[in-house]
This record gives sequence, structure tokens and C-alpha cells, in this order.
Amino acid sequence: MATLMGGAAAGQLVTVLAAFVLTRLYTPEAFAHLEMFALVTGMAAVLGTGKYEQALMLPESDREARVLFSAGQRAAAITLLVVGSAAWLTQDWITERYALPAWKWVSLCLPFVCALAAHGRLLEYWHHRQKSVGKVASAQALAPLTSEAVKMAGASFFSLSGLVFGAATGLIVRWAILTRGMKQLLQSSWSWHALKQDRILEEYRDYPTWVLAGSAMNRGAQWLHVLLIGATLGPVLLGMMGLARRLVMQPLSLLAMSAAPVLFQTSTEKADGAPLRRLFTWSLLSFASVSALVWVGVHVAPDNATAWLFGEEWEGAIDVVRILTPWFVLNFITAGLGSLFHRVRKPRWITGLDALHLLAVLAGWYAGKQHPDWFGGGEWGALVGIVWAKCGYYIVNLAVLITAVMRHGNADR
Repeated sequence: MATLMGGAAAGQLVTVLAAFVLTRLYTPEAFAHLEMFALVTGMAAVLGTGKYEQALMLPESDREARVLFSAGQRAAAITLLVVGSAAWLTQDWITERYALPAWKWVSLCLPFVCALAAHGRLLEYWHHRQKSVGKVASAQALAPLTSEAVKMAGASFFSLSGLVFGAATGLIVRWAILTRGMKQLLQSSWSWHALKQDRILEEYRDYPTWVLAGSAMNRGAQWLHVLLIGATLGPVLLGMMGLARRLVMQPLSLLAMSAAPVLFQTSTEKADGAPLRRLFTWSLLSFASVSALVWVGVHVAPDNATAWLFGEEWEGAIDVVRILTPWFVLNFITAGLGSLFHRVRKPRWITGLDALHLLAVLAGWYAGKQHPDWFGGGEWGALVGIVWAKCGYYIVNLAVLITAVMRHGNADR
């Protein structure tokens, strides 16, 4: 975990420091393009594996895990075709509806980047299974470094899409690092005809069905705000939300993503009952402590912090950061601990919670848009409504997870 945290911290340090330069090279509208790109690639990276990457950690033998890896590669290839078709059909509508004039150029690279993002996630979990965390940490450190360098270099040539092309480069570099030394595994896993009627796939059928459906709703709920806020409040506010995500949510998310596979692997080695409960309690307190420090740091920052740090165009961004921080820190806690739902074998509970998440976001947005006075009034009612809804959902999620872990331990003592 220390190795992974070191790689994530190094990569995020580069990302945070680069923000002080990029916000002076790009306008909030350029960050709005990046948010839309992150929406598509973020969903594709998680859904494009068929969720087989999480199942990779469970089989005792590598032979069974290779079958799941092969099925995940097939899902990544399908992602290329699906995203390519969707990008071609929607490029004109997105360009006009969200006032993103450079989106047509962005959509050209989307299918390939999405497929590589999904395949890279699959490879990352394979490395976790083999406990070769050094390569994962290298990818987490070097990919952001390359990404930020390309963003800075591209500012003179691509004033609106330079951030997107830099982000795409980072995903490609991450994939390239994770594939090093994996030639034999990759070649042997392309025999898709061998997957037919395989008993291993039947044993883990909940992952490309229930878990995938739940993840689709979860990622939709996590990224739906980009579509809703972009359509309701415009690209400038969407760009400010992008800065908030970059400064607060992205570092927390990477820390959670680094810790979650290690926590899951550790939990599989713990006996049910008191050992599992102690691990869960310690992890919950650790995540909560980090969240509290972040929340305090954001709220004690001066009102002109973003204007001073990033330029006058970003003067109002500090208010957006403060509004979003409760959502970000609760998301960090649930993302870091969520893998324990798989440890206690509750994949269908995840699906139910993800459906609740999606409904909560839609309800919060609608309530904030129609009744902004319920959330303090002002023109940002839709945004505040979404944040309230998300915070309520994450609290419910934590309560359900605590119940699941405690009951699992008691049942098997």
C-alpha cells in the first residue's frame, strides 16, 4: 500500500502543481471540454472490462484468472466499437448543446483511448493479483507527468482541446507501462473461442451481469452531473467544477483506487469475524481522518484563494470547491471501502445501491432546478441539490456496508 500510495502521491503532486500553470494557459471552457472527455473515458474504463477485473482477485489458480482476463480483453475490444458508434452519432449534438466547439476533434480519438483505458484497468488488477505493485505505482507516477507536459506544450496549438489531448496521452502512457513484460499473457488471452461454455465464466457470471449493471448505474450517477450541469448552467461553471475535481476529488480518488485493491486482497486473507471487523474499522477510521483534513483545509482557505492561485478568471471557483467538498470526501470513503462488498459476497446489494445513487442524483438536480429555495436559493440551486443528494446517498452506502460486514462476521463466527 505504501508503494501504491507513493506512486499516486507523486502523480497527483504533478497534477496539482501543473494546475497553477494550466489555468493561466486555458480558459474554463477548455476545462469543460476536459470534463466531457473525462466523463466518457471514466465510464469506459470501468464498464469496458465487463467487471472481470474485480473477479480476477478471487480465483486461487492463475489458470482460472487467465480465463477471466481473456473475457475482460474481449469486453475492452467491444468497448472500442460501442464508443466509436456513439461518438459518431452524438458529436454534432454535444457540440451545439454544450457549447463545445472543439468536440468534433475530440470525438475522433475517444474510441481508441476508451478501449486502452479499459484494458489498462484490467492489466492493473492483474498486477495487483501478482503483487507486482511497483509497475502500477510507476504508471500512476509517470502517466500524469507525461499528461501535464503535453497539456502545457499543446496550449499554443489547441486552445480548447489541448487539455483533452494531454489527458489522452496520459492514459496511453499508463497502458504502455502496464503492458511491459505481459506479452505472453496478452497473446495467450486472445483465444476468445476457448471461452465458450467455460465453467469459470459461469461461476463468475454475476460480474458481467449484476456487478456490471450496478457499475453502469454507479458511474452514470458519478458523472451524470457533468451532463446536467453543463446543459443547465453552461460550460464556465462546468469548467470550474473541473478545476475542483482536479484539485480535490482526483487526488482522493486515486488514493482510494490505490488502497482499494490492497484492502480487498488483505481482507481475503483475514478470517471472518473479529479479524475482518478490525480491518474494516481501522480502514474506515483512516479514510475518515484523511477526509476530515481535506474538508477543514478547503473551508479555511481565503475567499480569494482561487483567483490568487489560478488567475482572475477563476475567482468564483473557491465557492464551487467548497460546495463540492462534502461530496468529494464522502465519495473517497465509500470508494476506498466499497471493495469489501465483494469480500462479503454482496454484489446484488451493490446493484441496489447504485440504482439508488442514480435516482438520488436525478432527484437532487430536479429539486434544485425547480425549487432552489430549498437549498439556500441562488442560481446554483441545481448544483447544490445534486451535492445534497449525493451526500445522502453516500451516508446510506456506508451504513449498508457497515451492516453487511458486521453481519457477515457474526454469521461465520
